[in-house]
Amino acid sequence: MKNQRVRIFFRMMNRPAGDEASWESVRRGCLETEGEYYQRGDAHYCLYEEQPEGWEKPYKVMLKWKGTVLERQIRGEKTSRMVFEPGKCHCDFYHTPYGALLLETETHGLEITEERDRFILVLEYGVRQEGQSVSENRMEIRILGKGEDNQGIHAL
Repeated sequence: MKNQRVRIFFRMMNRPAGDEASWESVRRGCLETEGEYYQRGDAHYCLYEEQPEGWEKPYKVMLKWKGTVLERQIRGEKTSRMVFEPGKCHCDFYHTPYGALLLETETHGLEITEERDRFILVLEYGVRQEGQSVSENRMEIRILGKGEDNQGIHAL
């Protein structure tokens, strides 16, 4: 995919720690937005804005992936960074309108598929706070270039 304006579709699923329910049966949320995609060397970038619940102003988000590592950086009233690398744990502050939480993310899996004019990223990870498992999560991200007439979120 070339540097271009893109449509971005997210499907997020989470379940409480220890819950073995299938991903198809758990709570899910969907988000659709537009952004910019570009590539520098071996690294891919996707920039977009989010208006999170409880925040007064939207914040800027950068997804960066290279090889099997995905990074999500947030810039706005507060900044935060989450790194997802299969088989590894990363720790960082996650900011909410009510304060900062020190969270550990353990990435169980990350699949990145590049097709003609799209990327599909499937991420599975666990979240821990103070050593206690909080949730298991799955996020599917579909980044579609201009040439894609895909139904986006419905195809996830």
